[in-house]
Amino acid sequence: METIAAVHRQYGEPAKVVKAETIEIGEPAKGQAVVKLLRAVINPSDLGMIGGSYGRLRPLPAVAGREGIGEVVALGPDTEYPKIGSIVQLPPEPGAWSQYQICDASKLFVIPSGLPHDICAMAFINPPTALCVLDTFEKLGAGDWFVQNGAGSALGYFIIQICRARGIKTVNVLRNAATRRAELEAIGADIVVDELDFDAKKIKELTGGRLKLGLNQIGGNSVSNMIKAMGDSATVVTIGGMVSDPIRFPTRFLIFNDLRLRGFWWDKFQRTHNSDVIGEIFDKIFKMISDGVLKAPVDSVYPMKDVDKALARASENSRSGKVMLSF
Repeated sequence: METIAAVHRQYGEPAKVVKAETIEIGEPAKGQAVVKLLRAVINPSDLGMIGGSYGRLRPLPAVAGREGIGEVVALGPDTEYPKIGSIVQLPPEPGAWSQYQICDASKLFVIPSGLPHDICAMAFINPPTALCVLDTFEKLGAGDWFVQNGAGSALGYFIIQICRARGIKTVNVLRNAATRRAELEAIGADIVVDELDFDAKKIKELTGGRLKLGLNQIGGNSVSNMIKAMGDSATVVTIGGMVSDPIRFPTRFLIFNDLRLRGFWWDKFQRTHNSDVIGEIFDKIFKMISDGVLKAPVDSVYPMKDVDKALARASENSRSGKVMLSF
């Protein structure tokens, strides 16, 4: 059996090194299923893996991609589940950006029926990261404050929506905030501020010194400024470093404010927790999708043959929402 897949044979600039190739994947055996790609998401972590800078790299040549959904189109001999026609998570390994995958049928996660494909395709990296950041480090309740930079990202969207549903107030920092303020306020953001206009003293006054938890996706001066706005004994969690600048932790805030700087990586969390814990997280996510709590914009959808164009678009700051691949 042949499939068209997004393959890179070296690490480098994604739009240049990833090509759509036809490869042989064999036939499904007993206990296996054939899954056809419906929607796959291009995430910053995909760009990092292709570029060779991510925390975990695949041996080359590699099929790219880690997130999306597909349809079960065939089953191996004596295999009954999941039923043909079921919508499932695309297995992230050995690579999700493939027209067809042959998978272990028993490990496929079946998506609840009747949910929009686009948001379901985005459900496996950013929403669980958002939930874990909100639930693991500090106990936030209605009326508490949360701050994040990179707030215009998909993760930023999910954080705002979950916080709104829980009554948690948010400070949202991003570049060119004026162009995105109305958009973020419409989904529940309380304060939207431009990186260049961030005044830690003013933010601390507006939040009554009750910023208990922060999320850093940027690094550099952005997180240093955020630290100065935090309340006592607060925690700032880093999940990314878009500017690649070192985080300079102001020592006085460590000593006099008992501030904590932590890190989180969903890949590691998923590998180090049992299936029951992971299942509970995804139950919550799909309940929020069903209830209309979680939504996210899609910038564009490209066919697999144009994966180079899709990767080029995903690397542009001007996009609004996720770039996806489909068949």
